[in-house]
Amino acid sequence: MTDQAVPLRFFVYIIESPSAPDLYHGRSEGGLVSRAVQLDSIPSVTRTVINTTAFTAALQMGLPEVMKSFPGLLPIVHISAHGASHGIQLSSGDIVPWTTLRGLLTPINQSLDGILVLCMSACHGYSACQMAMQEGDRPHPYLAMVGNYGTPTWSDTAVAYSAFYHLLSKGHVIQSAVAGMIAASGDANWVFEAAEDSKRSYLEYLQSVQPVEAQQALQAIAEEAPVPPEAKALEVHG
Repeated sequence: MTDQAVPLRFFVYIIESPSAPDLYHGRSEGGLVSRAVQLDSIPSVTRTVINTTAFTAALQMGLPEVMKSFPGLLPIVHISAHGASHGIQLSSGDIVPWTTLRGLLTPINQSLDGILVLCMSACHGYSACQMAMQEGDRPHPYLAMVGNYGTPTWSDTAVAYSAFYHLLSKGHVIQSAVAGMIAASGDANWVFEAAEDSKRSYLEYLQSVQPVEAQQALQAIAEEAPVPPEAKALEVHG
């Protein structure tokens, strides 16, 4: 029995925000991933943003405009930036907390009838699942999210996501494509999680601890591991 189905028809919308050292060393994941998916005839668009204003515009204005160029294709939002458990950091040093990103993604997911796939390419990118950890019946910011528990390097993320999109184009389901990411990059911390599963786990967790303790635990996710210098972690400004 195979895990393959009809290939997903999609394009990749890459938003990247490299740090100053990344720009100096010419590190650009967007360019690498775009060239890789082009080999599979997968359309892609890269937007490089440096601050919160540009990041917001890339989602609120840029994505709807690009979708007009690819009618009938599902957008996969790929965010490449330095990150930590509480959010991502842009080139300017601006921090975009998960609460802010949730507010930007939710209208997009609603316009897509709840089927947005989010790919986080950042240290502790899995922490983006906090966006789905909410009480009540508020709409989710995405259907499913792919991210990393740990501190992947630039080479880890570029190789992993090139394999991921290649396998999706071949008809593999997301879970299988994530397994391919792990095999290709040699990093076992890649994970796929549906928003509904994140919410359910969060609500179950709240039943066992006090809300303050729950928030503290969420902020501490994945912060114990040492961060290698080439990892996509937040820059420290003294």
